[in-house]
Parts: sequence; structure tokens; C-alpha cells
Amino acid sequence: MLGWFVLPAPGGGSAWAQERILALPRPLQPAEIAWLVVEIGPIGRREVTVSTAAGEIIGVISPFGPRAGLQAGVYPLPLPAEAIVDGHVVVRLTISREGAPPHDPTTEEVPSVTVRIGP
Repeated sequence: MLGWFVLPAPGGGSAWAQERILALPRPLQPAEIAWLVVEIGPIGRREVTVSTAAGEIIGVISPFGPRAGLQAGVYPLPLPAEAIVDGHVVVRLTISREGAPPHDPTTEEVPSVTVRIGP
């Protein structure tokens, strides 16, 4: 069985995180929101924490179920409107596992992070 868990959570942040500056594909229209789309590679029993430049946690991605060495999937997270400045958003990503210090994700662990616009 393949499953996933994404937990949006307020507050916090991490000093170990890798910053990524992403441009929105176009300006937001009324009733639209921006989504951060995070592709997760094989990360085992680790979690990916995604936060804003200000340290507000956007979400924690905790995939479970994929067999070792397989891609964990693609996870959309809604971006807070206040995180978008001049058509750009700065996000920080960290990988953590119980009993180990957090680290910046490698390109194998997080192959891509993009912004999409939708309802």
C-alpha cells in the first residue's frame, strides 16, 4: 500500500534550511491561490519540512509506504498569500529523521520544487 501524509503547520522554522527563490508563473487572479509543488525522491523514513523565508512552516511532508529506493511522489502545499512578494516566493526545505540532525535536501531527495496557480 502506498500512502502519504502532508501536515500544514503554523510557526517554527529551521536555521539549517536551503533557500529557494521561485517565481509565480503569472500574477494571481481573484479566487486563485499559489501552490508549491514539491517532488520527493527516495527519502526512506525521513520528513521534508517546508517553511517561508520568515520561518513560518508551510507544511511537513512525511511519505510512507514507498519501497526503499523509489520516488515518494509529488505533494502540493498551498502558499500563504503573505509569503508572495513581487511575484516571487522564498521557501526553505530541510530533511529530518528522528535521532539525526536536519540537513539540506540533495537533488535526489527533492528533484524539483515549482509554483503552480489554481483554485
